[in-house]
Amino acid sequence: MNTVNSFTFNNALLKSVKDYGNVVKGIVQSRQTEYTPDGQMRARFIASRQVTITDPDIIAQIRPLLADNSEFSVNLSGYMTTTVRESKGETKWYDNQIVTTLEFTA
Repeated sequence: MNTVNSFTFNNALLKSVKDYGNVVKGIVQSRQTEYTPDGQMRARFIASRQVTITDPDIIAQIRPLLADNSEFSVNLSGYMTTTVRESKGETKWYDNQIVTTLEFTA
């Protein structure tokens, strides 16, 4: 597997999850804080990405839960692709994060 085009989020929040029939889309957000040895906060890191779920097995896991909630604590990973579209002489690049594994956490 080419690790350059892969991603992993652990102990993250999958939120704003919406079912579009054959795909589910949402936003994954990860917050991490680093501390110095004496307990002082060194850095805070927040990453947020839009993700797409196309795997029917993962969609089947999420779909029943969407009636009650659209936010879930998860570990997930997948791969990134890029789509290029040209319209009226303009070239637009779109990055896509495709989820291939998803585990619900507490």
